[in-house]
Amino acid sequence: MKLLTPIILVLSFVLFGCNAVQKDESTAKENKKQEHVSEKKNDGTSKEKNRAKSLSDIYVPNPQVSDDTKLLNVGQTIKDSKGTVTLKGIASLNKNFTLGPVEMKIKNVKLIHNLPTYSLMDYFHYYTEQYEEFDFIKVEVELINKSDQTVHFGPIAHLNTSNGEKRNFEDDFYIEYLGGEIEPNGSKQGALGFIVEKSSPDLKWVEIQTSDVLDKNHKEIGKSQKIKIDLNR
Repeated sequence: MKLLTPIILVLSFVLFGCNAVQKDESTAKENKKQEHVSEKKNDGTSKEKNRAKSLSDIYVPNPQVSDDTKLLNVGQTIKDSKGTVTLKGIASLNKNFTLGPVEMKIKNVKLIHNLPTYSLMDYFHYYTEQYEEFDFIKVEVELINKSDQTVHFGPIAHLNTSNGEKRNFEDDFYIEYLGGEIEPNGSKQGALGFIVEKSSPDLKWVEIQTSDVLDKNHKEIGKSQKIKIDLNR
């Protein structure tokens, strides 16, 4: 009996140790699982926050152009420190277009008459000889890259008007860098502005042509589109 007692004690310690190890391993696995779920959840939340932030409707003022967000009715005029703007035509679309992995939403298109302040005339002189007073087309867009790879895309490669005037991406004076790379699952939003010098007779429509969508190796993964937009006057 005296010999059995130490053996029983040793076996008890061994069994207790095994149970403790199994319990610790089980706890560690559970903690790791919870951490993984938490990281996944936080990562998803972070992506949603980033996406929501990049696609927010908060107006970011352009340094050269008056805030036209409240110009909603043809004939309406607003004056601020950058000049006086009058709405001559508008098309509120809020319409989505799919080009390969890119979803482009055209929010609205406006034809605006601009009287810039004297301090801004030099800036517009680069784009037109009629820098003291001119009409321009403003196009507001949102872009979403729905793929897990970087893509290259330009929302407006060319713009044509009903009066036969042509503009290309280099004529955009808003310069909000909407063309170029869009990161994986990334997004952009903003506006493009093109001065038009042939505004008589009244513009009836504008047609924009996007660029193709290219992958990181500049291989086409989405065809360009032509989109005709009628202006309400």
